[in-house]
Amino acid sequence: MSTDIRNRLAFWALAGLALFVAHDAIYLAQIGPGEALAASLRSAGHGYWGLASLVLTAVALIAGVSIWLRMRRLRRRASGLGAAGHSGGPFARRFVVAWLRLAAVVAVGFVIQENVEHSIIHGHAPGVGALLGPEYPLALPVIGLIGAIAASVAAVVTRTQEALVLAVEAALRRLVRPLLAGPRPPARLAAAIGSVLAHPGAGRAPPTLVVSGS
Repeated sequence: MSTDIRNRLAFWALAGLALFVAHDAIYLAQIGPGEALAASLRSAGHGYWGLASLVLTAVALIAGVSIWLRMRRLRRRASGLGAAGHSGGPFARRFVVAWLRLAAVVAVGFVIQENVEHSIIHGHAPGVGALLGPEYPLALPVIGLIGAIAASVAAVVTRTQEALVLAVEAALRRLVRPLLAGPRPPARLAAAIGSVLAHPGAGRAPPTLVVSGS
């Protein structure tokens, strides 16, 4: 599996986990902890949410273990090559890009989720009111906060991974460079020396035999 595909899968796994956390955090912020929160999450079309939460968490854990194993392999290879530390690029830019993407995905996911639940239970859909309406006034701040936490994790992981990859590549280039700068191969030496008959001390070639008829 290529690195790009692996990174995309990890992003969507993190987005799914962020949606799970943000959904429950929005209800927690508006209802408060206790029996009212538990009753709301068990009703109002949330009967599926327990299983869905387990699936999202399991996918995120699998993705996290996969990333950890890859980072471990990269660290071992870098250590074996004696690779020096390398910068993985600016953290701030990675964080902002990841935060905008994750917050957008979580916001869209929450709107879809609430519209489906309202359609099943109440027979109508609030549309974007799930984010901007009076029913969930704290939805956007909570999604922004959860997205920021998830983006911090994503930025740290991708920056560390890129730094390890760059360090390994730099170490491999250092190993290959002396081989390229070594003595020329025998074929080149032979071509440079040329034929022994081309030297001044080689003498003249034997005369051509002339055969005459009688």
